[in-house]
Order: sequence, then structure tokens, then C-alpha cells
Amino acid sequence: MKPAIQRTELRTYYYTPVHCPFCGTRVMGADPADETRITACPHTLFIAHDTAIEYRSARFDANVHLTGLSDEEVAARWKALEGGVDDLTNQVTVADAIKVAAYAPEPSAYGSYYGFAPVE
Repeated sequence: MKPAIQRTELRTYYYTPVHCPFCGTRVMGADPADETRITACPHTLFIAHDTAIEYRSARFDANVHLTGLSDEEVAARWKALEGGVDDLTNQVTVADAIKVAAYAPEPSAYGSYYGFAPVE
């Protein structure tokens, strides 16, 4: 069995901008004029939140068996999991993959998830 994605969590400084650990690209909020703009680098597997998957690479789709599915079918798949998007992204088995999970403090139940892996 392939190992699951490595995981680190941000709970206190959940709002810290996330950068790719392999090349340093800031993947969320890279544009000062638009803090919600996504800038995926070649190492980015996914960028997701509890309410949606904002970016999915072909490697991510292939690894978790989403290739060829519509956005609606992908959403139905993660919504069927007890832990939603977090559980789906925990299923990644790409070699040396890293996941950053950032959680807003209580009473919020909101999480953001960023996945990266070396380019093959």
C-alpha cells in the first residue's frame, strides 16, 4: 500500500499565505489586488476549501480516481465522505506529497487545504 499524503496543520496562524514547499510560489492570494486569486505552480496537486475544490491538477485527479468526472460528480464524491474535502484530499498517495490544512478557530468549522508534490 502506498503511503498517504504527509500533513501539517495551521490552527493559530491559519491565515498565513501558503507557499509551495518545493519552489516557493505563493499559491493563494498571490495578487495583492485580488487576495482570492489562485496561482498554482507545477507542484500544486490541489487547492480546496470545505465548500469547494478550487484547483485540481491532472495528477491529483488520476491519483484519487477523479479523471473524466464533471465538477458536479467530483463534488458529489467528496460530499459523500464523512470528512468531506479534507477526507478526499487525505487519500492522495503521490510520492512525497505534502498537504497543508489551515483551520479557522472555533466557532468556525472552516478549513482550507493545499496539496503539493515534487514534479516527476
